[in-house]
Amino acid sequence: MPLKIKNLRALPYLAELIACSRIFDEDWYRKEYPAFEMGELGPIMHYLVEGVFEGARPHLLFDPDWYRTVASCKAANPLIDYIKSGAAAGFDPSPYFSSAYYRKSAGALRGLTPLGHFIAYGLPCNATPTPLFDRDWYLAHNPDVMRAGFDPFLHFVASGARDGRSPGPLFDAPWYRMKNPGVRDAGVEPLRHYLSRGAAEGRRPHDGFDPVFYVAQAPHASVTLEQALADYAEQGRANWRSADAALPPPGSPVAVFDDFPWRRSATSEHPHAPFSVLIIDVAGPPPATADLCAALKQAPQVDLYVVANTPDAAMQEGVAMLDLSQPNLAAFESGVVLDRLLRALKFRDSGALVIEANYAAASLSSLCAELALAHHQVDAAAPLTTAGWAELLRRKIGYRETPRPTISTIIPNYNHGRYLDERIGSILAQTLPPDEIIFLDDASDDESLAIAQLWQAKSRVPFTIIAAEANSGSPFKQWAKGVLEARCDLVSIAESDDSSAPRFLERMVASFRNPNVVLAYSDSETIGTEGETLASSCRFYTDTLDETKWRSGYVEDGAREIATTLAVKNTIPNVSAVLFQRAALCGVLETIQGFRYCGDWAAYVACLRQGAIAFCPEALNRRRQDPGSVTQDGERATLAVQEALAIKRSILQDIACADPIFWLSLAQTIFEYEGRSAALLPGRPAFTANKDLTRSLDDMSDIIAKRRSFYAEQKQEVAHFLRNLADCDVTLDRAGRQALVARVIVELRTLAKDFG
Repeated sequence: MPLKIKNLRALPYLAELIACSRIFDEDWYRKEYPAFEMGELGPIMHYLVEGVFEGARPHLLFDPDWYRTVASCKAANPLIDYIKSGAAAGFDPSPYFSSAYYRKSAGALRGLTPLGHFIAYGLPCNATPTPLFDRDWYLAHNPDVMRAGFDPFLHFVASGARDGRSPGPLFDAPWYRMKNPGVRDAGVEPLRHYLSRGAAEGRRPHDGFDPVFYVAQAPHASVTLEQALADYAEQGRANWRSADAALPPPGSPVAVFDDFPWRRSATSEHPHAPFSVLIIDVAGPPPATADLCAALKQAPQVDLYVVANTPDAAMQEGVAMLDLSQPNLAAFESGVVLDRLLRALKFRDSGALVIEANYAAASLSSLCAELALAHHQVDAAAPLTTAGWAELLRRKIGYRETPRPTISTIIPNYNHGRYLDERIGSILAQTLPPDEIIFLDDASDDESLAIAQLWQAKSRVPFTIIAAEANSGSPFKQWAKGVLEARCDLVSIAESDDSSAPRFLERMVASFRNPNVVLAYSDSETIGTEGETLASSCRFYTDTLDETKWRSGYVEDGAREIATTLAVKNTIPNVSAVLFQRAALCGVLETIQGFRYCGDWAAYVACLRQGAIAFCPEALNRRRQDPGSVTQDGERATLAVQEALAIKRSILQDIACADPIFWLSLAQTIFEYEGRSAALLPGRPAFTANKDLTRSLDDMSDIIAKRRSFYAEQKQEVAHFLRNLADCDVTLDRAGRQALVARVIVELRTLAKDFG
């Protein structure tokens, strides 16, 4: 073995220096570099004379490339440089180790470097060396790591970062990779890229964190874009700083409205009412807030929240109180807390009313206007009667008293026994439980029926099991069977491999306060077969149509929703996130039973022809991505393309869509077809050459002839749309994206010529 170190006399000293530093893991070094022939040298000596020159790492947590960059280190041995001077100068040994943060949390380092102390003392005590890593969060979102007994931080550094797992709630690695195709192309770990370049360039680390917004709002002008996320992690969360103009800040204990430290009376602990009223009373002489609450409490089905700045504020039955004078809030300006509170309210309930009883700042009404929250300023000189308040609620937020609708939850199941405990458990844990559960087993050959029977025996909710003798071959036939069996006003179709957050039904039912709503749905988190989090939201899929639409809740006319979104693609990716009006769903059962793959999409469209849609931006559903599911099978099937085109044809025939929608709709279908052909079916004919699609395309040709919408007039918008679709496809490299877009455009031109 040739020696590459010049001063051989220094070797014993350097070896002792490294050994005492604690930053050398001999066992790890041997396993990581099995090709090294160490002979009698031993790992440390081998590293000094050979390994360091081959780019070897002395420890999993020391990254020589990172250290050389941040420390501008030109020394032959970066570890020696770090031990002797780099650590004292504050340079980080790895992108996942913050020396400054660890020094503050660890205190005295016992003569060691920050990394050496962490390895020797911090790691065994489950310490965390960066504010961006959350041990508990990582284990909760990666149950496979917990089951294997791995240390979460070491797992993240060793493989989790490379696999695209998120280190904690503040950095969303899958989202960052999707939004930054150049990062995917370079094969760089998402967090590493963000810390080395992305932060300085103003890139967002998370959908809910806008560094430009945060820096502009920061109370100390010294915060830079590079420091924004770390500053929020260490100070902003504790100080209740907002991190985005519309979305709740990630990882905050008060990221959502219900997490604020409300004081509640016993009767205010009930499931949420359909209507919410927030009363702000925090400045000047106190008005008659008690009288105001008393008047509003006369209106049934209204939740009252009061924000005050005195512990003497009267605690009333059925009213939740937020006291800004309590110790954990008193240090903040009321404007900071109210800014966070109103943004959280908007996210939770866009139909709420904010009553400004007494607030000195002039910005409250403007903030409500910015957030499109209904606002009312109390006029002490003209007090309203109880009837007057009822009329104001009706005018401002559409208040009306209606009985709470009943709910049927249908669980269609086939061979998902391994997921049923989680699925059924999440239904029975709802804060607003369903009125009946109907379990439909489609001739499973696993333990599904036995598990369902165990849950049936202990369920406090009426629980019916219907077992088929033979498999139906279609999930939508199971839907129909369940809906016809159901007896309640609303229907939830809870797919057996998914699960729901405790407030899912409670939130969805509130949407039906609007009598026009026939379908309500929430955002969904995507999980893998082991329960690991793959995506925190479905916005990675819907944002290619509109980057702002799904950032907050909305109620939309059904025909308009179809014309602007569902005409292009199925923007409700998972039926488990939906609550249907049963009467509307009953009318479409015959139609959807003819579908194998796209019956859910057809059901949404058919229901929305009858009324409005409501959306909740909270991810209250967990949809499982199972390689063996019908959805995954449909990605290979030409029948799925035929069904999609049939749905689009039915929409374009009789719903008024803007001219670009037709071509965007076709572009979406061709993009999916050609992309799946390249990935899964390389021998499949091109879209326009597939004879199985001839009839479907002939039908589309008739529609375009009647509409007189020409591709040439929309080609720039279509090309931009396709590039955006390709950029968000994490399976494609740069060449693959360009090739796919080119293929789709060729197919569109062919169709345009044929249609012309």
